[in-house]
Amino acid sequence: MKKINFVKFVIDVIIAVTFVLFFNKRVLGGMTFHVVVGTAIGVAFLTHMAMNWRWIKNVTRKLFDKKLPGKTRFSYGLNLLLLLCMATIMVSGIFVSRVLFPNVNIGNEGWFKMLHISLSFLTLIIVGIHVGMHWK
Repeated sequence: MKKINFVKFVIDVIIAVTFVLFFNKRVLGGMTFHVVVGTAIGVAFLTHMAMNWRWIKNVTRKLFDKKLPGKTRFSYGLNLLLLLCMATIMVSGIFVSRVLFPNVNIGNEGWFKMLHISLSFLTLIIVGIHVGMHWK
């Protein structure tokens, strides 16, 4: 069990550090790095969720139980917000990407780019809080 928790924590830290690197498009190969590794981070995020599926399922069932600790309830809400932000970042990234998805043209690209960037800053804060809550 400790090994799985360590793997989950390492995935969190890798996502957090890589997320910080995304804010400078000149790091490690520029936009190609940003898009390719961003896609990999999306996969890592989904893997992390799959590894925590039991917790997600159990807390969802008990969410309205008054015995559920406040910290657990807060963590659940934070994780739900993180899920929504990450999903929106991934979808908006696909809409504005010209590296991996050059033929995707949804229109109003400027709005999706602003949404992508804005939510990225919010998500960086949320990931930091998430990692901090699980730091032992």
